[in-house]
Amino acid sequence: MKTVKGEEHMKKDYKQIAEQIIHQVGGKGNIIDLEHCMTRLRFRLKDNDKADKEQLNRMEAVAGVNVTSDQYQVIIGNEVNAVYKEIIDLNVQSADDSGSGKPSGNGKAKGVFGRIIDTITGCMTPMIPALTAAGMIKVILSLLTTFDLMSPEADTYRILDIIGDAAFYFMPILLAVSASRKFRVNTSVAVIVAGVLLHPNFSSWVASKDPISFLGMTVPSVIYAASVIPVLLTVWMMSYIEKYIDRIVPNMLKILLNPTLLLLISAPLALIVVGPLGNYAGQGLAYVIELMQGTLGFVMVALLAAAFPFIVMTGMHHALTPIFISAFAATGQEALILVAQVCANLAQGGATLAVAIRSKSKSMKQLASASWISSTMGITEPALYGVTLKLKKPMIAAAISAGIAGCFAGIVHVTLYVPQNNLMALLAFSGERGTSNIIYGVIMMVISFVAAFLLCLMLGFKDVEDDKLVSASASESGDKPVQDWVNNEATLSADETEKVNATLLSSPMTGSVLPLSAVPDEAFASGAMGKGLALEPSLGQVASPIGGTVATLAKSKHAIAIVGHEGTEVLIHVGIDTVKLKGKYFNPLVQPGDTVKAGEILMEVDLESIRREGFSIITPIIITNTTETTEVINQAGTSVKINEKLALITR
Repeated sequence: MKTVKGEEHMKKDYKQIAEQIIHQVGGKGNIIDLEHCMTRLRFRLKDNDKADKEQLNRMEAVAGVNVTSDQYQVIIGNEVNAVYKEIIDLNVQSADDSGSGKPSGNGKAKGVFGRIIDTITGCMTPMIPALTAAGMIKVILSLLTTFDLMSPEADTYRILDIIGDAAFYFMPILLAVSASRKFRVNTSVAVIVAGVLLHPNFSSWVASKDPISFLGMTVPSVIYAASVIPVLLTVWMMSYIEKYIDRIVPNMLKILLNPTLLLLISAPLALIVVGPLGNYAGQGLAYVIELMQGTLGFVMVALLAAAFPFIVMTGMHHALTPIFISAFAATGQEALILVAQVCANLAQGGATLAVAIRSKSKSMKQLASASWISSTMGITEPALYGVTLKLKKPMIAAAISAGIAGCFAGIVHVTLYVPQNNLMALLAFSGERGTSNIIYGVIMMVISFVAAFLLCLMLGFKDVEDDKLVSASASESGDKPVQDWVNNEATLSADETEKVNATLLSSPMTGSVLPLSAVPDEAFASGAMGKGLALEPSLGQVASPIGGTVATLAKSKHAIAIVGHEGTEVLIHVGIDTVKLKGKYFNPLVQPGDTVKAGEILMEVDLESIRREGFSIITPIIITNTTETTEVINQAGTSVKINEKLALITR
């Protein structure tokens, strides 16, 4: 039987808890290193199978266990700092000191593979906005010529064409910037090496087909414009070269020799070895995709569209990013991955809209009403985790409908000319295949959405029951119970909330209101961290939901805890797994110990950059000192603005 959250710290022996946790994760010898966020111990283990998840879950101090591809997460809650310090004092390696450079060894392909996917995604995702912008310019040019509004010979057209081509032609430069940050390489030198591969003199030399050599070694004749893999491999190679140079060069000469040697060694190796190998790898990848599409045809698109929600659940969709980016770089179009994703996302939206219409549950109706719109715009987590997956049959309807739409798309060869995975794909169908591709694309989208909507209504689903609201008994003086306040949607004053033993939270952010079950993280969704709800924010300001004191600010700045004047403990956790950003994109305006008023801005967050890094921005709002009788009652409906009333906390 676990102890009630909020038990006094003095009653716990944190050293004993630390020793038990170390033992249950396989001992010190199984621990590579450890870090923590606001609520979790994040171990990297040599072998996850040596950890005893069942015994960890039985510990009173442990709220739950979550295992990812590269971390073994032990959920502690508010007392994570105390437990973490005791574990570090027992000579366990901190991730801050280890450099976190080595992959975890869970058996060990899964950790390694997950790390490779994270690395590739981290390098390539920042380029997508530039490619999207360039692609949209190409679409505009296509529309202008299709309707005879501009001649391809016009100077304006030619300049716009150059603008549209630039992002694709200089993609190696864009990739060098993001990859250098990921691999921790000198960015300016990485960009110069990429520039060497794209230098017009080298490109014209290759085009002349004259033999090229360097110090007697043959330089393969390869054009690197719009390439992806050659530069990715080159910057990865540079990370090792730079470390070696840094070790052997005396400190007094580092500022001069380090960048010089890095450039002199890396550029020739890129031209002679790594670049050509990357080029062959890219050609091989393109051949495999072409072979799969040629052999399986429409079946490939249909299968991928039907399976995409399940691929998202495993995180494997990140592995597909380099494939569709490479396709756009090489041909300026894509007819498989993003086409399938458009089908899947719109099918999720259609099925979720059916739930919003048919469900009798107020909470489910509210969630589905907000989620179907976000799904059509490419953000499917609320619909996926909070609606279709939870109700099962809507998920089946969405998968079948996406598969049917994908089958149609494969048969008529629907093609995208701009990287889009949502309703905006309507503008991305315009290209060299003309108006027929636009018409087929629209039909594909209609099939996805309408078929999922109708099939969900036909299949039906077992509706959820709203949790019974806890009513506080009227006192002898005739005070109104909490249920009356909820039904009348009254805004409670401080005196009134005290009378009914309740606390009113204002919204810390502007956005859509979601139940905890919609959070794509089991620790939050299950309620293991405490009761609450979640927001899918649209603006990057975070305000205090109550007046009180800043209890904790995560080292990685992604989470903050406030203790209200009356004792309510509120955790605001911005995004999911955003501890990995290590503070990037978060700007806290307060520090632990500061007294804050309700509505005071606590931090500013760059939501768009976080989303581009591949993280969900869904933000759990958790009451960490809840008990079995505590209820968190939504007072906002489906959407809310910052500082508007959000929830009523009854005790």
